[in-house]
Amino acid sequence: MRTDDLILSLSQDARPVRRLAPPTRRALGWFALAIPVVGAIALAMGLRADLGLRMAEPAFVIQLIACGLTAFCAAIAGLALTIPGTPRLWALLPVPSMLVWLGGFGRQCVLEWLAPESGELLSGPHLHCLPDIAVITAIPTTVLLLMLRRGACLEPRLPVMLGGLAAAALAHGGLSLAHPEDSGLLVLIVQFLAIGLLALVIGARPRGA
Repeated sequence: MRTDDLILSLSQDARPVRRLAPPTRRALGWFALAIPVVGAIALAMGLRADLGLRMAEPAFVIQLIACGLTAFCAAIAGLALTIPGTPRLWALLPVPSMLVWLGGFGRQCVLEWLAPESGELLSGPHLHCLPDIAVITAIPTTVLLLMLRRGACLEPRLPVMLGGLAAAALAHGGLSLAHPEDSGLLVLIVQFLAIGLLALVIGARPRGA
């Protein structure tokens, strides 16, 4: 077959490609879906008895806001990096809010070290939280990973890790409303173990697979 004939046959069968929305708009769509899901799961678990008192604490409110900002910014960065040619510096977008979020863990550790009887983080790994963590992270993580797959990223591991960070931050915010214990560190560990394994599998696959 001549080259001209091949081009003609391919163009006749070609279907229009729907252009993806900008990363910010897609992240907003994920956020709009994930927030009600996480909130509904937290309500189903039962809100913590001292939630009213904790909401009056600026540190608790700031950490909740930092969770939301980290989730949103990490989702934007992950979705942006699935677009070929996007600078990898986008991965730094969630860093400022993530530092505020993680800073809450450090503050809590210092307070517990000074007053061990009030410990939440240092008293144990809170392994009884694992089922709740699995439930509350499942839907936001799955939806965001499916959204990331629609991109055309040649190196998908970094977007997948950012997607895991986004879901972990959102899950910690939801669990904070239901669990008296601060299970944020356990959320991070479990989420990044799972997402890290997935990223390794993705990275090991042949490019054409």
